[in-house]
Amino acid sequence: MRETPLTAPAASTERGLALPLVLMVLVILGAVVSVAFVVGRLERASSANSHYSAEAQIAAEAGLANMFATWDPYVHSVIPVWDGTPATEWGSGIQMVAGNAQLRYVDSVRRLNGQLFLVRSSGWRNDASGSVLGRLAVAQLFRIVKPTIGVNAAITVQDPLTLNGNAFVISGFNGIPSEWSAGECDPLDPGPTDDVVGVRSSVGTGVQAQDLDNVFGFPAPAVPNDPTITSETFQNFLDYTYSTLAGTPGVKTLPLSTPYNGVAPVQSGGVCDQTAPLNLGEPYRNPPTSGAVVPCYGYFPVVHGTGSETEFAGGNRGQGTLLVDGDLKLSGGFEWVGLIIVRGKMHISGNGNKITGAVLAEGANVSSSGALSGDIEIQYSECAIDKAIGGATSARPLGQRSWTQIF
Repeated sequence: MRETPLTAPAASTERGLALPLVLMVLVILGAVVSVAFVVGRLERASSANSHYSAEAQIAAEAGLANMFATWDPYVHSVIPVWDGTPATEWGSGIQMVAGNAQLRYVDSVRRLNGQLFLVRSSGWRNDASGSVLGRLAVAQLFRIVKPTIGVNAAITVQDPLTLNGNAFVISGFNGIPSEWSAGECDPLDPGPTDDVVGVRSSVGTGVQAQDLDNVFGFPAPAVPNDPTITSETFQNFLDYTYSTLAGTPGVKTLPLSTPYNGVAPVQSGGVCDQTAPLNLGEPYRNPPTSGAVVPCYGYFPVVHGTGSETEFAGGNRGQGTLLVDGDLKLSGGFEWVGLIIVRGKMHISGNGNKITGAVLAEGANVSSSGALSGDIEIQYSECAIDKAIGGATSARPLGQRSWTQIF
């Protein structure tokens, strides 16, 4: 039998699957790559935004830290209570973080009551052209802390004073500084409720019978042998120490070149120039004495004399808290409103010396106790002390629930 040969199917009837499968795989791979690319871009953008936001937060928190470190009683502690208007809100203007033009912040301060302040800090991260890449604002509650220094005499000493002559006055009767208006101080209570002793000492005061025409106070002109007066009286206070007072932000450290002459307030462009080394505030008031510098009325610095002897030779005036590590020597023409704390001995001589507030002078021993002679007036003033201590205030964040992110 003859076999019939097999015939191959025509090529036109074949249906191949390779090309569609390849195309499908390519489409799927393209989609996967596109999705991965989009996700990558989103993640990169999200990461960049998070990074920019973190840097903006760093800038904002730098603003809070700077406000804490540079709190100025002359500027911030006298802000009026905020009433919702810009006139009662203090602003710092644009500041850079550590000189970095891409990290900036602006601080604002609102006073809520006598001791509580709301500090808001807005920080942002810019690019090189100045466009904002990230922004964040934070706020924190601050309270002002004022030293509490117990003063119960016009002069408190550990050793007896040496009083020479008859041209001095030491008075513990409470008064207000001369030339100051009644509006700067609370009204004086009638009677002796605000008066103190003239001289108080841990041993003898040095006040003799012939000095009682020049020393005044309540309940007595002088109180010797006070057991509460020790070295701690001049170094440790209720919530501050001598060292923390000397470390107050903005403390004015006197140059070591002593004696000083012509210490007086300085203004620049109608503003009290706190940077002037010997600008220690303006104790004169209205009607102003000739040459009174009005912009420095509210400047009550903490002044620190670090030398073994701090001497004011003549024509000097100031206000605030004067801290003297060594001896204090006043040689005439010295006027001070506020508090003076001397760790060494005190010598006052010459004419025109006037201290309104209080003096605490530790002295080293009886033989080196201070000498007062010449034309001098030491007048106790509760108002002057309060104003001086107010110049030593600092700001501290509240301990709990004081910080929040605004946006």
